[in-house]
Amino acid sequence: MKNIFFITLMTSTLFFLQACSEDDEVATTAASQTMTDSAGATVSLDGTYTRKCEGSSSNYYKPQIVLSATNYTETWPAFSDSDCDNATYTNIVTATFAVGSATTTSGSDNSSKNDVAVTKIDIAIQSQTLTPKHADTVTSWNSAELYGFNDWAIDVAKTTWGLNDNGTTNATEVVGYKIYDIWYISGTSFQYGGGDVDTSKAYPTELNYSIFVKQ
Repeated sequence: MKNIFFITLMTSTLFFLQACSEDDEVATTAASQTMTDSAGATVSLDGTYTRKCEGSSSNYYKPQIVLSATNYTETWPAFSDSDCDNATYTNIVTATFAVGSATTTSGSDNSSKNDVAVTKIDIAIQSQTLTPKHADTVTSWNSAELYGFNDWAIDVAKTTWGLNDNGTTNATEVVGYKIYDIWYISGTSFQYGGGDVDTSKAYPTELNYSIFVKQ
């Protein structure tokens, strides 16, 4: 994943407390995170961001990112057709995120976006699940014992974070695994980092060419 968005950063307070009952019960509600967009306006990050259907050779995707307070959910629904009507499976990653400091892009793959102000983002992975959406997917995954499972079923999610494709433990994929990213917002457009970089060790230096649109 990642391939998950210029910007001078402004961070809001992460939490506020609200009294919710007469016996002094207190509820904790996380505040919306904010950042400065390309026009210099402070905008809330809360919302749903989607990309258009894209792909090739019977492998098409329509990614979606949902941000709520410090919660991050990235969904990659897979389809067999270019209209993204015939679903084959869904890959969902949940995480938390924290807004960091401002920086600028300097990569070479997207020269039109060089020297653009972006914001550093730290993402901590919490979980990843796969859900088959078609009988052919179920048959293929059970035959391959994907992630060590031979009982895949349509619309039944399985946790795959922490597992290799063959079902053995992936010691690297722990809860809280950190990914470093950059985000950019211009109007309703949202981009995250791209390029050839190990985002578990360093922030990207350029933007991914694909654009999410806030709904």
